[in-house]
Amino acid sequence: MKVYLTYETERLNLEHAYWLKDAFLDKIGRMAPNLREISLRRLRITNRAFTDLVTHLKRLEIVDLSDCTGIGESGLKIMLVNNNKTL
Repeated sequence: MKVYLTYETERLNLEHAYWLKDAFLDKIGRMAPNLREISLRRLRITNRAFTDLVTHLKRLEIVDLSDCTGIGESGLKIMLVNNNKTL
């Protein structure tokens, strides 16, 4: 998957990719900072990993966080208020 995550990557669908660990998920924002669309539906991601991921994403337009119970308010604030005001 690392091969496909570059500066040119704009869409990423990780729906129900339960095998992905936080140690990888938190690096996605650095590997593909130009993501415009991301689906994390049903992903077991912690708030810490989500926060690290979205800290580097500033162009998001579409986000699917359905059934991501580990994401907290602080991660959402970073994604919405600090980085992606047009989301």
